[in-house]
Amino acid sequence: MALRLLSRPSVAIAAASKRTTPSQASRASSWFLRRHFTTTSQPVQDPQTNGAIASTHTDQEALHIRWTAYLWLRDNCRCPQCIHPSSGQKLHSSADVPLDIAPESVTIKGNEAEIVWDKPLRHQLAGNNNKHVSTFPVEWLERYASREASETYRFNNLPRRTWASKDYKLKWVHYDDYMNTEQGLHEVVQRMYNTGLVFLDQVPISDESVTKVAERIGPVQETFYGRDFDVVNVAKARNVAYTSLYLGFHMDLMYLDCPPGIQLLHSLKNTVTGGASIFVDSYHAVEMMKEQHPEDYEVLTKTPVTFHYVNDGHHMYYRRPTIVTGEKQSGPAWDMHVNYAPQFQGPMDHLSAADAKKFYRAFQRFADFIENDTLRFQLTLKPGQLVMFANRRVLHGRTAFDPSSGDRHLKGTYIALDSLKDNLRVLCEKYGFDSSV
Repeated sequence: MALRLLSRPSVAIAAASKRTTPSQASRASSWFLRRHFTTTSQPVQDPQTNGAIASTHTDQEALHIRWTAYLWLRDNCRCPQCIHPSSGQKLHSSADVPLDIAPESVTIKGNEAEIVWDKPLRHQLAGNNNKHVSTFPVEWLERYASREASETYRFNNLPRRTWASKDYKLKWVHYDDYMNTEQGLHEVVQRMYNTGLVFLDQVPISDESVTKVAERIGPVQETFYGRDFDVVNVAKARNVAYTSLYLGFHMDLMYLDCPPGIQLLHSLKNTVTGGASIFVDSYHAVEMMKEQHPEDYEVLTKTPVTFHYVNDGHHMYYRRPTIVTGEKQSGPAWDMHVNYAPQFQGPMDHLSAADAKKFYRAFQRFADFIENDTLRFQLTLKPGQLVMFANRRVLHGRTAFDPSSGDRHLKGTYIALDSLKDNLRVLCEKYGFDSSV
C-alpha cells in the first residue's frame, strides 16, 4: 500500500499492499521513505478529491495519495492530545495549525506513518521537549484518500432508484421484527432509502405506538402540533387534513426552517367509505420533468416558492425552490429533495410578472406529472397498520371519505432525516447494503 504525502517540500511514504502473494509477503513490511522537493508553486486541485488531496492513483501493488498541504495532516492528527479518546471529538481548532507547519521527520512503524512536526500549534509554547508526534494508520489514510473513498465510508454514494406505481412492491414488515431485531430495523432503513415508503403491520392499537415506532429510529421531531397528532375529521379544522375532503398530494411543514425528514401515520380506526392513502415518488416526477421539459425543470430549481401557515395563533413562513438538487455537501445519495405543498403556498409576491408566468407554466407541468395515475400508489390503511415515508421525497394525500359512514382515526408523528442516515450507516457497516430491498 503506497501512500504519497506530497507538498512543498514533500514527503512520500509507501507500504506494500495488504493483498500480497507468498513471494510478495517478504515485502509486506518493507516500507520506503524518500524526501524530495517540488518546483510547483501552486498545487493542482482535483475536483474529484477532498480539498487537501491533489490526486490518487493505484497500480498493481500500491495506492498513491498526494496531499497538497501538511496543514490537513496536522489538523487531523489522531493522537489522544488531539482527539478525545472516548468522545472522538477534536481537542483543537483548525485555526490553531500554523500555516507554515512541516514535518521534522517521518518514520514507518508497522502499518502506520509517524510524523514529528517542526513546530507546535499556535498559542502553545515551543521547545524540544514538546515536539508533537502524529500517527496515521494506513486504513485511516485510505478512507480519506479521495472524495469517492470518504463518500463510500459514509454510505453517501448509495445508488438511487425511483418508482412509478407498477414498480413499487408492497411488503409488510412485522412490528415485532422491526422493534426487536437489528435485521428488521436494517430492512426498514434500507427500504426507506431505496423507495422512501415503508409499511408495518401488527402495530399495537394504542395512542403511544406511533411514537414508539418512530423512536426505534430516532427522537421524535416535535412541532407546534406536539409530539404526535391526530388525523380525524373535526369541525372548524385548523388543517385541511382534519376534514373529510380530498387531500391532494403534498409534503408536510414546508413553512418550517427544517421540515421533518420522515413522517409516520398509524391507523387506529377506519370504518369509513373512502379515505384511502395515496403516494407518489416525487423523484420519479422530477426525472420525467427534467427529461421532457428541461427549461421548466430549471425554473423550478431556481424559483423560491412561498410557504406559510397563518392560523391558530401562528405565523410560519419560509421560501424554498420546488426542486433542490446538487447539494454536494450532503453527498450524492442525499443531494436532492423536493418541496411541494400547494395547500400551504403563500402569495408569490417576490416575482416579476414575467418570472411569475414562467413559474406557473413550469409548476403546472410538474403538477401534471404528479397527478398522473401511473405514478400513484394507493392503499387503505387498516387498524394496526402503519406507513412511514420520506417527507422530502414521497408525496402523500388521501381520497375523500364519507364521515357519516363510520370512523377514521390516524395517529402521526415525525422524525429527522439525520436519524435515518445514522441508522443506515451503522447497520450497513455491519450487514451491508442491498439496493433491491
